[in-house]
This record gives sequence, C-alpha cells and structure tokens, in this order.
Amino acid sequence: MNRLILSMLGGAIACVAIAGDPMGDTKKATVEKALVTFTGTWEIVAVKPDGATKDARRLAFHKDGTYAAQDKDGKELWAGTFEIDPTATPKVWDHRSHDAKKTGTDVLGIYERDGDKLKVACVVGQWKGKEWVGKPRPTAIDPKAADVVIELKRVKSGK
Repeated sequence: MNRLILSMLGGAIACVAIAGDPMGDTKKATVEKALVTFTGTWEIVAVKPDGATKDARRLAFHKDGTYAAQDKDGKELWAGTFEIDPTATPKVWDHRSHDAKKTGTDVLGIYERDGDKLKVACVVGQWKGKEWVGKPRPTAIDPKAADVVIELKRVKSGK
C-alpha cells in the first residue's frame, strides 16, 4: 500500500514539474510573435482629435519594447516604452514616453491590427499605487471612449 501511495505521489510531482507554467509560456510566445508583427515604422494616417500627436507623422516600434515618434523627415520627437498583450480582448497596447515616466503619466490602450493597418485607441492617466486615475481603458476603437484614436499604415522598407 505504501508503495502504491509513493508511486502515485511521485507521478503527481512529475506531472506538476512537467507542466511548469504552460499558460505563462504560451502567452509569452504569443506576445513575442505579435511583437515581431508590430515591429517597424508606421505612418500616421488619421488622428482623432486632430493635433493629438502634435508634429508626429510616424511611430517606430522596436522588438525590445521601445518606440519613437518621428516627424515627417524621420527626426525623433519623443521616445518611450510600450507593451502589447495580444491574448487580451480587446488586444492591449500600453505605452509611456520617457518624459511621462518622470511625471508618472501612463497611457492605457487597445489595438487592432489587420495586415499593414493598425488602429489604436488610448486614454491618459496615472497610477496612484495600484489604482488607475483616469478614464478606463477603451473597449473599442471609438473616439468617444478614448482620449485619442490613431490609424496607422506600415511603411514599406525602402521608402
């Protein structure tokens, strides 16, 4: 009987060890795969409200989670970090500029990507401890629910 119990216990421990963190590994792989499709330079096609992106005409996303806003000549206007979560519904795109980090400002957003087209909607606010102070994260790409909605188109290499 002891042998049976020890055998069952050993089997259970082995199953737990093999399982590890499958959801975490799957999510990480999904995020990494989506990050590859996000990486690149995107031309700002439309912005609501007008002027919300100031002089920025492009956003360049890098695989390391950094981004840069660029003017029409490709000059960097500001830069920061971003995270995406393609496993969330809707898909999450959060970002903050380096200047915003100093003031504690953060941007919570969502995104929809269809090939070489990308739409984002986001709100600006702050974290006070673990509590978000600002509009709630948008649930749709809708200017009524967001501080800004941006439509982008991937810049083809060589342009």
